Amino acid sequence: MENSAIAAAGPVKTNSNLRLWMPAAAWIVMLFVFSTTIFSAANTGRIIEPILRWIFPAASAAHIVLMHGLVRKSAHFFNYAVLFWLLIRGPMADRPYAALVCCILYAAVDETHQIFVPGRTPSPYDVALDSTGALFSRFLYDAVRELTCAA
Repeated sequence: MENSAIAAAGPVKTNSNLRLWMPAAAWIVMLFVFSTTIFSAANTGRIIEPILRWIFPAASAAHIVLMHGLVRKSAHFFNYAVLFWLLIRGPMADRPYAALVCCILYAAVDETHQIFVPGRTPSPYDVALDSTGALFSRFLYDAVRELTCAA
């Protein structure tokens, strides 16, 4: 009788939480890799700066370096905006403040990790950029919810 009661309850979902975390965890691993020496400013400059020179052939060397820096800083904003969405659409559905706090905490951990990475420098400004990207997504989340609820 006990086995029939368990069978009637349906299948046990043991991997559902893991599946919810998979996209966000993959993104966090990617962010960790971006914090390694491979993606230092010197290394990314070898790829990004020639592209910028091709797009803006009249730009001075100083402007190219500035644009490279802007691309790198924009990546901070974008990456954590995406992380917020992966969290809010996955394991932290309907908990936007928890997702925002997780993004901010991971940004701080990620920058602290760079203390130990040759060629990388931790920056509180990068944590602020990361947090701003997540906060932007937080506001965007509210705007999207308001629009979908009004429709």
